[in-house]
Amino acid sequence: MNNIRIKGARQNNLKSIDIEIPRNQIVVFTGVSGSGKSSLVFETINAEAQRQLYGTFSTFVQGKMPRIPKPDVDLIENISPAIVLQQKRNVGGSRSTVGTTSEIYTYLRLLFSRIGDPILGTSAHFSFISPKACAQRAAARGTPCSSNWTRSSTQPNH
Repeated sequence: MNNIRIKGARQNNLKSIDIEIPRNQIVVFTGVSGSGKSSLVFETINAEAQRQLYGTFSTFVQGKMPRIPKPDVDLIENISPAIVLQQKRNVGGSRSTVGTTSEIYTYLRLLFSRIGDPILGTSAHFSFISPKACAQRAAARGTPCSSNWTRSSTQPNH
C-alpha cells in the first residue's frame, strides 16, 4: 500500500472524488480554474495531514495550535505529515518561475544538497543568486553579470 487513498472527498466543489496519489514522489496537480485542485490539495489532504500531526502533540501544545476542522471526506488512508507552500500571485519579473513563486525552490535546493549523489555542497551551491550561478547564466546569455557581490547586505539600497 504505497498510495494515499482518498474516498468520497466533498470539500467545497469536489463531488465525492475517489483518488489514489503515489507516495514518495513529487506530485503535481493541474487543471482549469475551479476544477477543485486547491480543495483537494489544501483543504482535504493538507487539512487531514495537519490534523493528524497535531493529534500527536501534548494537550498543552494542542491548545496553542490553530483548530483545523476535519475535511468533508469519507476516508483518507496512508497519509503522512505534509509541507504546504504558500500560494501567491506572480509578481516577479519576466524570469520568475513556478519554483520562485511557489517557494518550492528553497525546499528543492535543500533536498538536493542533503540527499544528492554525489554530494555537491550546501544548498547555496544550487542557488541562482550565487556568484558562480550568476556567471554561468551571464555566459549563457552573453551578458555581463549584474550583481555587486562585494556590497554588504547591511548597506541601504540606492
